[in-house]
Amino acid sequence: MTVRRGSSPSIACLLALPLLSAPAWAAVDAAPDYGGFTRSQCLPYANPQQTAAFESAPKLALSLQDPRDPSPAPASAIHEVTMDTGSVGIAMDADGIPGYAQLKALPDARPGTQFLSSSKVLWVGTWVPLRVTFYDARRQVLASAQVPVLGVETAGVCRGYVAGDADCKGQPLPPAKGVLYMGVGFGREADSQPEGTPDKNPLLNLVDMGGAALGPEQWNRGYIIGRRGITLGLTAQNTRGFGFVKLQPYAAYPGDWQAAPMCVTLDPQVNRSADGPICSAGSLLVDTGVSQSYITVPTAVRYATEREPDASARKVLIDVLAKGTEVQISVPGAVTAERAPVVQTRYRVGGSDPITPYQVIPWSSDGRAPFVNTGRHFLRQYQFLYDARQGYVGLKPQVEGCGGT
Repeated sequence: MTVRRGSSPSIACLLALPLLSAPAWAAVDAAPDYGGFTRSQCLPYANPQQTAAFESAPKLALSLQDPRDPSPAPASAIHEVTMDTGSVGIAMDADGIPGYAQLKALPDARPGTQFLSSSKVLWVGTWVPLRVTFYDARRQVLASAQVPVLGVETAGVCRGYVAGDADCKGQPLPPAKGVLYMGVGFGREADSQPEGTPDKNPLLNLVDMGGAALGPEQWNRGYIIGRRGITLGLTAQNTRGFGFVKLQPYAAYPGDWQAAPMCVTLDPQVNRSADGPICSAGSLLVDTGVSQSYITVPTAVRYATEREPDASARKVLIDVLAKGTEVQISVPGAVTAERAPVVQTRYRVGGSDPITPYQVIPWSSDGRAPFVNTGRHFLRQYQFLYDARQGYVGLKPQVEGCGGT
């Protein structure tokens, strides 16, 4: 076990966070207005038993078709696809996309890449227009969208990838095989995903819902992640009881929003100032794609580490937070009497609290803002709401069924 030791805690982005024995809830900023929006739809997970405890990533049943083909998709074309909030856009190996060569020749097809920063996997191919249809367990149609989908031609691990490159540092990658993934997050462009823009997100670009056509002004674009499914479309009823955090517009990518604010404390008895435990303010990612958590803190923050196999690459040993380390997370980061946090929670690494990630991977940096990727175990305790229309994140205790009331 090693101990990371920093210098003086008197740096920017450090805030005092009082200890709490249980989550606290309060509204932050003006609440969003869902008056007049009534269209919503539950998409049950295709793997509900595994996903109820978020041991596995949630999956949705969908098909991909040429948008010019009006015929229903055959049963053989319906796939169960991982739903990842840590990336944006659907990717499938090009050989699996019907009519890919013809789609690639269309005027709106574009060369593209997708990079998964946690697993260091790079996909290279072409964004082609497709109709995405979502199904329930009986393969009844629930909703459909039209978005560009990345037909992956080559794929492989690419450590040290530079965002925007069309390949892996000039090295060829092997032909893609068995790629099928769906990113539904937001604000991910800065994390080596400049092509992960909102127009690629199938959950935000629906054209019909519940068997009826859906215009862009007929529904509040967004979703709620529940224990057994995800609810599409935000209404006054299904958003009741959420605490909301206002997001900032992503100026470089119109229509997108920056990640939610948070502050994180490691070992509050060790990392203290005269005002109390030190909380590092930064941004939050609730990532359904991974079971581990990633935390970036300033070099002044001290913590102990141990060596363990990486959860995403078992043969690689990495430094993880030592068992027993206390982690506290507050959303949003501005904790004052006038602006109470939407949620405060804590766990001990290696403990039995359901919210505890499989492992926590720390990184010390004064060059990058503090950051927490919670991993999907966070969803054992909290529903997660994303409002793409008005720019909000919402949190409230998790319940059975789809997200919402």
